[in-house]
Amino acid sequence: MVVCKNTTLKDSPINKGAQKEMAMNTPPPESRMENLFFTFTEEHRKILNDLVRHNPKLMSGAFSLLVKNSKVLEFDNKRNYFNRRLHTRTEGRAPHGSLQLNVRRDQVFLDSFKSLYFKSADEMKYGKLNIRFSGEEGVDAGGVTREWFAVLSRQMFNPDYVLFNPVASDRTTFHPNQLSFINPEHLMFFKFIGRIIGKALYEGRVLDCHFSRAVYKRILGRPASVKDMETLDLDYYKSLLWIQENDITDITFETFSVEVDMFGEKKIVDLKEDGRNIPVTEENKHEYVRLVVEQRLYGSVKDQLQEFLK
Repeated sequence: MVVCKNTTLKDSPINKGAQKEMAMNTPPPESRMENLFFTFTEEHRKILNDLVRHNPKLMSGAFSLLVKNSKVLEFDNKRNYFNRRLHTRTEGRAPHGSLQLNVRRDQVFLDSFKSLYFKSADEMKYGKLNIRFSGEEGVDAGGVTREWFAVLSRQMFNPDYVLFNPVASDRTTFHPNQLSFINPEHLMFFKFIGRIIGKALYEGRVLDCHFSRAVYKRILGRPASVKDMETLDLDYYKSLLWIQENDITDITFETFSVEVDMFGEKKIVDLKEDGRNIPVTEENKHEYVRLVVEQRLYGSVKDQLQEFLK
């Protein structure tokens, strides 16, 4: 670990093939060190995790390099590392008062939105939540706040707000709804939901809300892949897969555009400049699949995701 710490390591190779290939050519000293590091950490995965578990501070010191091969770390160690990193960024913060909330149980989402939306980022992040449910006795020693998070995370998916759609593969995972603009406050709501999730992460709360893989990838700034389409729309995913795997030379086919149904009104969206006049061919089909996935998962809900991430 000490030797590797002073070497410039790249992140973990994507597949074993890449590692073998590196090992077969005579790699320069840096690559040899990389190979050594990845093989060493994978071989001693169990003991490394035990060491980190018993002394999390190692991840800020000698073992900080394990992040370069993060798949070696078990989930609880990753989470501890994440929380420690989150809380080391808070030096020099000014003290903040508590966030007092009085909410009606059946209107938790709207009442909380009205109370918290216009707070500053620092007030929201550092302020201690103090929740009261209207008409109910109870001192908030932590249990009430926990319950508030639970009720809030259920109400944000209330179909009446049209903010999210359940994904096709199950009814408990959600993706932003491209038609959410029918609700005039929708972008403010998305920003508010982002803040609640940020607050929960910062305080180590567990929220009962599950998003599509595409949403998590967007949070991490990663591009979507065709595989992410599978949970959202299985038939569409299969047809894209078919295009990728078969020769489409003699098939009259799509253009670089998609048709969107806006409450009965059909609208053509170009996937690239003048896309509606560019036919999809065997040569450009992979670009088409990439752009159509990007449009369906991100482009169609760009504003919603942007507010959510703020």
